[in-house]
Amino acid sequence: MTRALLLAIGLVIAAPLSAATSTGSIAVTLTLFSRCDISRQNEHTLPTVDCGRHFSAQPRITERVLKRDATRHESARLVTIEW
Repeated sequence: MTRALLLAIGLVIAAPLSAATSTGSIAVTLTLFSRCDISRQNEHTLPTVDCGRHFSAQPRITERVLKRDATRHESARLVTIEW
């Protein structure tokens, strides 16, 4: 029993030590675009966003109707642009 307990304690102590000695690298690239053009054709369409003409830089645009007023034919919408 004591041997198993000592072995478990030894493994708990040795595990972080072996992790601290391992090395590696991660290749990451961050590209920032300084200008985004936002345009809207009319009030019934979603806006379009053009950021540097790169597909990976284009944001996700969603729209949700919050409130409708049937008597005045008006509605409140939330347009969210996420990068």
